[in-house]
Amino acid sequence: MAVNLLMQKRVGPSMMYIKSHFALPIMRTRYEAQPIALNARTKGCTDVENRGALKVSRRVAAFTLAEVVVCLAIVALVFGGIITSYMQGAYRAEWAGYNLAAQAMAMQQIEQAKTAVWDDSHDEFTNLVRLSWGILDLPINGTNKVYATNYVDVTTNQISSSPDIYVRMVKVDTVWPYIRGGQVLYYTNTLADYYAPDQ
Repeated sequence: MAVNLLMQKRVGPSMMYIKSHFALPIMRTRYEAQPIALNARTKGCTDVENRGALKVSRRVAAFTLAEVVVCLAIVALVFGGIITSYMQGAYRAEWAGYNLAAQAMAMQQIEQAKTAVWDDSHDEFTNLVRLSWGILDLPINGTNKVYATNYVDVTTNQISSSPDIYVRMVKVDTVWPYIRGGQVLYYTNTLADYYAPDQ
């Protein structure tokens, strides 16, 4: 089916019409008599020169230099805050790993004290190592080992005089370093537990 579409622009009233000529008689009689106005906004304009007033000025549509500078400053502040937050989160995660490894090392000393025999004929609490050091259970790459020191203190406490009842308190202090900003900070994890004599 042959279809011929003729677009005709009339400059005088500043309106654009579409005049369609189709091969079908029904279509021709329906659309040929009534042109369609595509640009209804300029229906009231009669001069060709008035069309220039409808164009948007570049000065109104674009951004000024002050607006661009303010936008860049806001973006810099936002990204600066995001980067700082990520760095603080990484530092806290690293510190939490060090703290957990030091807590596990102190727990090892407490578990050793639990295996000590204490009765009328044996007192193995005197065999506990009072000062020791070890490597924290952290990921190691090359020579980045982190050493910690354990201080063990054993004291005897009387909790009853009739009958005489004694308990031993074992306190473990694990001192470990943490490097932040070129400065070495020392933290201490402390665990304590009480032990009664074997029956």
